[in-house]
This record gives sequence, C-alpha cells and structure tokens, in this order.
Amino acid sequence: MRLVIRIIKRFTTFLKKLFSIFLIFNLTCVSTAQAAAVFVDSFDVSTTQGDLPDAVTFNNDGTKMFVLGSDGDVVGEYTLTTGFDVSTASFVDSFNISGEEGTSSALAFNNDGTKMFVLGWGEDKVIEYTLTTGFDVSTASYAGDNERFSFTQENTPRGLAFNNDGTKMFIAGTDNNAIYEYTLTTGFDVSTASYAGDDERFDTSITNPSDVTFNRSGSRMFVSSGSERKIYEFSLSTAFDISTASSTGNLSTSSPSASPADVTFNDDGTKMFTVGWENDAVMEYTLSCAYKVTSSSTCDDPSTIKEVVASIEAETVSVKRFAERSSGSVLKRLAFLRSHQKDLGYFQLKDGSLRGFIGNSQDIDVNFSNKTLDQLINLAPKFSIHPLQKILPEDWTLWSEGSVSFGRIGDTSLSSAQDISALGISIGADKKIENNKVSRFYSTIYGIALRLGIDEVDIGTYGSKVDTNAISLSIYGTHYLDKSRFIDGVIGASHLNTDLVRKNSGDTDTNNGERDGKQIYGSIKFGREFEHNEFNVIPTGLINISHTRLEGFTESGTEALRYDDQDINFLMGSLGVMIDRDYISETSILKPRVNFEYSKDVASNSKAHSYYVSDSSKTYAYKANENTQDIFKGGLGFDFTNQQGLTLSGEFEKKVISNVGYINTVFFTASFLSRKETEYLIAFNGDEESFGSSLKIAKTLGPFALGLQLENDLSSQKNSNLYLSLSSQF
Repeated sequence: MRLVIRIIKRFTTFLKKLFSIFLIFNLTCVSTAQAAAVFVDSFDVSTTQGDLPDAVTFNNDGTKMFVLGSDGDVVGEYTLTTGFDVSTASFVDSFNISGEEGTSSALAFNNDGTKMFVLGWGEDKVIEYTLTTGFDVSTASYAGDNERFSFTQENTPRGLAFNNDGTKMFIAGTDNNAIYEYTLTTGFDVSTASYAGDDERFDTSITNPSDVTFNRSGSRMFVSSGSERKIYEFSLSTAFDISTASSTGNLSTSSPSASPADVTFNDDGTKMFTVGWENDAVMEYTLSCAYKVTSSSTCDDPSTIKEVVASIEAETVSVKRFAERSSGSVLKRLAFLRSHQKDLGYFQLKDGSLRGFIGNSQDIDVNFSNKTLDQLINLAPKFSIHPLQKILPEDWTLWSEGSVSFGRIGDTSLSSAQDISALGISIGADKKIENNKVSRFYSTIYGIALRLGIDEVDIGTYGSKVDTNAISLSIYGTHYLDKSRFIDGVIGASHLNTDLVRKNSGDTDTNNGERDGKQIYGSIKFGREFEHNEFNVIPTGLINISHTRLEGFTESGTEALRYDDQDINFLMGSLGVMIDRDYISETSILKPRVNFEYSKDVASNSKAHSYYVSDSSKTYAYKANENTQDIFKGGLGFDFTNQQGLTLSGEFEKKVISNVGYINTVFFTASFLSRKETEYLIAFNGDEESFGSSLKIAKTLGPFALGLQLENDLSSQKNSNLYLSLSSQF
C-alpha cells in the first residue's frame, strides 16, 4: 500500500512539473490580482531528505526549521543563522519515525519543543514523542502506545494544529474535506483528547485540504490545498472555535509554482512558509501586514502583535517609572535628613551658624564603556556644585543622587519580553525653617530638585526597543505634625522624549518613530518615628499619582502604524517600614538600614489608539496596564558620615511585580560640606573587563590653585597614579 501511494505521489509530481510553465503563464495575472503575500525565496530539501515533503514548522525564534518528509518518513532538522530566513538554512540531523507511522502527513510541537506530534494516514493516529532537549530531534523518543490518539472521523488525515495552550487540537482531512476539533483535558497530552462533536466540525468546501493553522489569537484560520494550489483564509468570531469560521478569500500559489501541502507563519505573522511535493522546497513569503494572506482580508489588530503590545506597555510603564523616580529621589533625600537629625545636628555648627556636616554634594562622575551605562556620563553635571553653593543663600544646601536600575518583564502569550535599564541623576537644594519649634530637629523643610533620566527597554529578540529621555522639576517639602509624626509632599512636571524601534522579524522589517510627552506628578507620604532599644523604626504610608500626555506620532517603514495622543493615568498606594541603627565612633557614624514596602497599582489606565498608515479606515484600541498590580519592594543600604563633612550613601533595592517581572536599582550618593575653598570630584570609570576610580581635589591658596588627582585600577589593584599640580591665573 505504501509503495502504491509513493508511486501515485511521484507521478502526480511529474505531471505538475510538466505543466508548471503553462500554469504559471495562465495564472500569473490572477495571482497578482489577489495576492497580499509576496514570494521571497525557497529552500530545496530534496537533497537532504528526498522527495515529497509534507510539513514544515519552526522553533519559537525561527533559528531551527523542521521538515517532515513522507519519502522515508523522517523529521529533518535545519539551523537558520537568521531567524525565519530560509536562505540561511543548513541541514543538521534527522529523526526516523517509520517505526510508528509509514505515511506521515503533519508535524507539530508543544510550546517549549519538549513534545513532538506526528500525524499520518497509515495508522490514523496522532503519535507523540518526547524530546529531552527542546526542539532537538536527536533527543526524541517515542512516548509509547498509551500516549497516542486514535480517531475515526477521517481516513485520510493531512493537517494538524493546536491552540496556544494545547487544550484544543484540529485535524484536516480529505475524505470529507473537513476540519475536525478535539478537546484535551491536559494541554498537549493527546492521550486525553476526545472528539468535540459534529457540531464543531467545519466543512471547508475545499478540494483536498492538506493543512490547517491559525494566527496567534485564534481569530483567523488558514487551510491549504495542494491540489488547488491555494491557501484559504477564514475569520473566526470566537477564537479557535471553527464552527464560527467564515471565508475571507484565498491566495493562489501558482506563481512561482507551488502546491502547498502545509502552511505556517513566523512568530509575528509577517512571513508565511509553505512546503509541497511540486518542487520539494520550503517557500518563503512576506506579508504586507501580520497574517494578511489575501488581498480581501484586513490587517491584523495590532493588539495581537507581540512586538506592538510590548512597545505600548514598555512606553506606558517607562513614563510612570520616571514620575515615581522623580518623587522617590526627593523622598529619599528627606528620609536621609530625617534619619540623621538627632545624630549630627543638621545645620547646627558650634559657632551657631546653620551649617551641619551633612550637606553639600560635590560632583559624582560615572563613566562606563557599556553603551547603556555610558549614557549616565551625559547626565552627570559637568560643573562643580561648590560654586553654586556660593550663589545660594547661607541657609540653603545642595545635594545630588544617582541611580541605576535594571530588570526584566517576562514573555507572555500577548507580549514579548522586556529587558529594562534606567539611569538617573537628581540635583536639588533645600532650606530648613522653624527650627526646634515642634520636633527635636526642625518642623519644616522645603526645596527644589531637577532630575535627568534615561530609560531603555529592549523588546523581544529582533532589536525592538523603547528609549525615553526625560527631565523633571520637583518642588518638595516636609513638615512635622508633632515630635514623631511627619508628612512629606512632592509636586512636579516633566518633559519626555521617546524613540521607538519595532522590528517584527530579524532585520528585514523595521518601523521607527519618535514622540514627545508632558507629565505632572505628585506624592504624599505619612510616617511616624519610633525608637525600640537601639533601633529606629519608621512605618510609612505613601500615595503616588501622575498624569502623562504623549503626543501622537507615525511610524516609518513597512506595516507602519499611526498612534493618536495617549493619556496615561497612574495612582498607587504603598505601606512600608524602614529600620536603621546607629554605630557611632568619635569622628563618624555608620547607619545600616533595611526597608520593606508593599504597593498596589490601584487606578492606572491608558488606552492606545492606532491604525495602519496603509489603511486608516479602521482604528484599533489597546488598554495598557489595565490590571491592578501587587508590587513588593525590599532594600538594603547604609549611610556613612564623619566630622570632616564626608557623607557616603548606598542602597540596593529590588522591586518584584507580581506575575510580571522585577526591577533592581542601585542608588549612590556622595556628599561633602566644603568649609574652605576646596572642591572634590569622585569618578568611576569601567567596562566589562576593567573598573577604576579617581579622586580629584582642588584647593585655593591665595592666588594659587593646588590640584591633586589619585587614580586607581580597582579590577587589578595594581596600577595607581598620583598627580599634583600648582597653577596661578593671571
């Protein structure tokens, strides 16, 4: 029987090749009129697997391709140096399935590639294999007779597909030209499958349907017919419910000549692939927009494209994160002053002047050859803060803070993964008033702060990204209600500029855009101080709120989208506690601390409206970050101060967003109150292989300027250089 089938297949292939020129000539015009897909390239598999390929599929990022060949019944594995680019494919290995199925016709994997499924009309079964290494057929083994599924609805099964979680399975057959639906009580476990019933069967009216597949959201179904040389597209009003399917149109694959035994797509639906007996090759096509196979169909809803969703989400979260950081840096400043009030007599010197030795921040210079971290140097002040102190009134004090954040938001069924890095520097000045009226320290302090920030989010695996540059101005204050209770407040405004890059698949399709935004924000924090033994305990409550308006913009490139103005609202409440303890020596104080905080994103909302530049008749809407989030944050830090005026502060903070991801942040502040004509600069320079520091001191001695610079190689601890200079300006 198998020999007869193979002879029929080869004879059919011979006839199709004989008349291919005639068919191409007669159908070229039809194909051009109907096709939304454009042929790009092909890859011949006959030299590695023989003739009669029946199915093709890929791993998740397109760097591996698998072809099922009925000539020999083997699954061939190929590597692609560029994901989903068949011109870069090369043969790696093959796995023989003839022991379980002699006339194979379809191939599928579960989501992580640890299960492989083969369909055939010899056994009329779905056969399951386990792979110890995902998407590596050399590690495949037959799962056993108990793990296969027998069906009786079709004697000539040709196509096999699953929904996203493997709880539904679909088989295309040529006996009744129908698609059959099965339910699985355990996802991707075909031994738990059962027929959904004739009410869920879809009669295609297609001659010899050879495969069935779906778009990611299950709103579209595609059925190929090798004998008709067409791919049919259907829309589903209910996702993955084939009983709700209605025809959209079809695509002819006659030019170049191809009889598609199977059809599949890349991960974002911008590329389509077929394989068939006519030319024993995998055919690659590009689509004008995701899953738009026929000219009569519409472009896919952008909210079903993972790169688009991740871009919207990343931009929405980035602007909220900057507002939170702008308020947060100020609140950290107030917490720092509060924690040292009883230790060092803030603003109170022996001569009675309002100058303590927790005070003025000098320069912090950070340089990294790493592309992301190197941008911090562009944020760092290029001037000495000390001259500004001379300009300010005597009762004002300058400060600065730097922070570096990094984190990851995981991949979901709707959105690509996001790798986050954020850099920021805050520079502020504050003033104390009403000293010793209510509390042991002061009753009120107010100030102003400027923050510069860079927020970079790398999306997916193809190079999509969202880069936001922002500047904010905050006005802040704190007030003691009695000796232990206090209230902090911050209000501010920001300007944001965002560059967006969206790459759908490899380097072939790139969309670029830029948009500006304006933001207002505020925070209010309540707290009370307690002393227990030698520990200081401060429970707090915090409310953060912001409103952002992002201007509309238009992407450039293929499949470009136009976005309308977008409003982003943010409201978050937090409860936390900070615990610290003083270790006091004759000349300095070390204060380690720990803090915990629980936050609830209670009323955040934003809706992004977009439409395709090529078709502005339909507008799409996506609600970003519409679900409330539970956020857990913990931090470990320290403050060090001495009588000479040096203050060092550092903190590591980890934020975990429930069921979403995490963000780690490192804060560092170096301060020095300059009582004499002396200026200081601390600098850090480094890359992946080396890390160094330098300390620069400049002192005025009458008409002369004395300079000292100490450089250290911290990675090897071998190289140190000391430079002295004496100069005078005439």
